[in-house]
Amino acid sequence: MSSASDPSPSPKYTYTPFPQSKIVHPLRPYYVPPNVDYYYTPGSNAIANNQLEQNKLVDEETHSALKELGSFALVKYVSTAISNPFEVSKTLLQVQYLPNEDVVPVVRENNLESDEESSDENLSDFDQSGRSMKPQLDPTSPAFRKRKTSDKQGYLLNTTIYDESTRPAYMLQPLDDGVWGTISILTKHKTEGWKSMWKGQFTGWLYDMAHLFLQPTIEGILNDAFDLYDDTIPLVYLDKVGPNLATLVASHIVVGVLLSPLEVARTRLIVQTSSPSQRKYKGLFDCLCQMIKEEGLSSLYWGHNLLPSIVYHTIDPLLENTIPILIDRIFHISASDSPLLYGAVQLLLNTVQLIITLPVDTIRKRLHCQIRSRVPGRRLETVVQTRQAPYVGMLDCGYRIIVEEGISQRKMMPKRGNAPKRHLQRKQTSWLDNYGIRGLYNGFSMHFTANLLMFVVQAVNGGDDDFEDI
Repeated sequence: MSSASDPSPSPKYTYTPFPQSKIVHPLRPYYVPPNVDYYYTPGSNAIANNQLEQNKLVDEETHSALKELGSFALVKYVSTAISNPFEVSKTLLQVQYLPNEDVVPVVRENNLESDEESSDENLSDFDQSGRSMKPQLDPTSPAFRKRKTSDKQGYLLNTTIYDESTRPAYMLQPLDDGVWGTISILTKHKTEGWKSMWKGQFTGWLYDMAHLFLQPTIEGILNDAFDLYDDTIPLVYLDKVGPNLATLVASHIVVGVLLSPLEVARTRLIVQTSSPSQRKYKGLFDCLCQMIKEEGLSSLYWGHNLLPSIVYHTIDPLLENTIPILIDRIFHISASDSPLLYGAVQLLLNTVQLIITLPVDTIRKRLHCQIRSRVPGRRLETVVQTRQAPYVGMLDCGYRIIVEEGISQRKMMPKRGNAPKRHLQRKQTSWLDNYGIRGLYNGFSMHFTANLLMFVVQAVNGGDDDFEDI
């Protein structure tokens, strides 16, 4: 052992933080140190590895999310294509205007009636000498030169859908055979055909996708702002459903108003004729551009379509989301204990919801077809007859449907025979037709059939699947 005064012997090998390539360690003679630029301490190396793993995980999650989004968008587009023919047929039935001849006289029928009545009075038109007692027409009188007004294409403006001679060639005959009958008529029409079954499909798909992303986002923001429960928890499992139900309905109203221009554009694209010479809109973006040009930018959100959008997007989600709560807390029926009874009660409440919401949907779609333009533009030629006089509002529209469209079906309007005979045949119809309430419920059978099929599927599966309204 060396003394304390002696200096300590210098170590044979010195430690350097970064190994030098010229020094060879006896225990690792074949070790080649890495490049200094990529050499890290153990702590920093672990952090770098964690960051690389996190970045890789984020990239994989992003790629997976984009892949799932693309798959969902494709499935949604296909499902929209399958259901679009039924939506087109239902929309045409809702917006068509079939007036009662007692309220809006039919010109052709009045002419036929006057011809029949005049044929009985032909003998009194001549005196005993055989000379005609009818007044002679004056070629210089205004009545002699009176003509029926027509548009630029030569179609008569004062037309009626019940008169084939004055009905435009691009317009369909009166639709009174339901959704399936309307589809058959559309496919056989020379200017419509099979392609008309998918009018407005892209607009409907775009609306569904935007609504799917915006509504949960806005609902989550509102729930976070008011410190409510997570929006993923079903309302039926919450103790107090009022606040969460309010934010849910509010999110539907906000999204419904934001996307209301897409709803207006889809209705107009469906209702307009497919004839190239008469078509007003070429597509969604052309429709929106013309709406801004003719009706002003404010018409997209601040106009006669604002109130119908608010009312519809308030009533529909409110009724749809309160049905499970009513069944659980008012009727005290459990889906697991009594699946058949639960499905029957839900079918009944879904029918009540349909009775309430369908007239509102009909009224708002009729208002969608009204163009209150500030700048004159091309006329919207519809494939079905619409009311030429504009509706003042929602209440006026509902009132006009009830009053003006009683006994509006072709099979309930005999076109020949004297007036007392036709009046007697109209009296033999039901009171529902006399007051025109049927015009508010076009498409009811389609929705009810869909709900009934879902009830049957639930009953067959034993209540394992959730029952949803279509």
